Amino acid sequence: MWEKLKLWPLIIFLLVGVGLALNAEQTCFFQENGNSEDDGFRDTLNPEIVIQPDSFYVVIKPDTVLHFQMSILNEGNDTLDYNIFRTPQSGSGNSGNQGNHRSVEGSTLTSDMVSYIPGEAFDYTFSLYNGSPDNEWLDTLIIHFPDGMMLNYATNFTGGTLGPLVFDGTTGNGVTVSWNDENGGNGNVLPGETALALINIGFDEGLDDTLRIPYEISGDVYGAEPHTVYDTLILQPENVWLIADPDTGNIPPGGEQIVDLYFNSGGIPIGYYSKKFYIQSNDTSDLLMDVPVTFIVFPYNITQTIDIPAGWSGISACVLPFHPEMEQLFDTLSNKVEVLRSQTGLFWPGEQINTIGNWNTFEGYVINAKEPFQLDVAGLFEVSQTLFLEQGWHIMPVLTTQVASTFVVFRDIEEDIDVVMEVGGDKVYWPSQNIYTLTHLEPGKAYYIRVLNDCSIHFPSPVK
Repeated sequence: MWEKLKLWPLIIFLLVGVGLALNAEQTCFFQENGNSEDDGFRDTLNPEIVIQPDSFYVVIKPDTVLHFQMSILNEGNDTLDYNIFRTPQSGSGNSGNQGNHRSVEGSTLTSDMVSYIPGEAFDYTFSLYNGSPDNEWLDTLIIHFPDGMMLNYATNFTGGTLGPLVFDGTTGNGVTVSWNDENGGNGNVLPGETALALINIGFDEGLDDTLRIPYEISGDVYGAEPHTVYDTLILQPENVWLIADPDTGNIPPGGEQIVDLYFNSGGIPIGYYSKKFYIQSNDTSDLLMDVPVTFIVFPYNITQTIDIPAGWSGISACVLPFHPEMEQLFDTLSNKVEVLRSQTGLFWPGEQINTIGNWNTFEGYVINAKEPFQLDVAGLFEVSQTLFLEQGWHIMPVLTTQVASTFVVFRDIEEDIDVVMEVGGDKVYWPSQNIYTLTHLEPGKAYYIRVLNDCSIHFPSPVK
């Protein structure tokens, strides 16, 4: 009996030891798993930017503003921060010799903005950096502003350990300005330091070219030569063709921000432009997104002249007529028209029959003319060059001002097309038979077309 009692402390000790060991192993297991989950959760925290639409097609009248909207969505699991710019932003500034080896040693002057707008004034933040490799301190900055640049005010350059470089107070057009160590000592901006100043500059309305702003950075002559850097800041003129509102913001996970985009053609000549704007965000997979914009400045008020031969032919216009009534559109020319028909109606001047109603830019017409004549269609340019067709036969208009290649227009929908034919001619575009005698679509004409499926046809831009 006594022997059994002596065994109990040993048994209890063993049981407690095993229990503690199991508990420690289990605790360690949970801790390891817990840390792994936490680390994994931290690693997967990331915003994800998605924009809709991801490109823009803008046809705009000269000196006009058009309003579009863009949606920015955050499909990630962390807050999305975004900024919209018309030009790419660079943290390294815009020194004229940027990237070249230069001394006191490698000291630079940079600007937070790389462009200007004629007739406007803006606050620029200039950054003065001391890149000296041999402990030379910066004590003087001199900037030579060219004619047409009006210095309105400036602050001291602050951020140097030993104090500011003090603005000399000079303002005006085309002035030379300096910032100096106010104590006249050995300099205030030490190697590796950056000093900042706010400078307000106005720009003459007549400026339209690259501006070069020479500057000089001088050190305390302590280190090796050279003790002065000569370089140039570059500012490019900017047409404010886009204003985004809001142009910066924060979007929570799953959130959306609607951005108003105002496209402005003021000061931009008539023509075709491929532009971009940029969205900078903290989405690590897409830090800088570029958004392409097809920007067409085109006069809305135009007159399209359509040459109509005698006999049967097809006609159309890419103009929204000021007076779309058939009777008024043909007016004094109605005696030259035998009959004109659409997909569903008829215009028969001699019998005073009009079941078509008004001219529709998105329809083509078949006309039988008694003699050749020209039809002038005055109106507004139709900004949409997209035609939607349902399965079956149609009379297709040509929604552009330029001759268009059938191989370009039908390239993406060739499998949907049965045949395209001239009206009153023998040329065809017939993919299934490999017959392509119809190679171009002419403005002002219309064509028979049969499509096998619902589809859309995109005509080329009106100007190049």
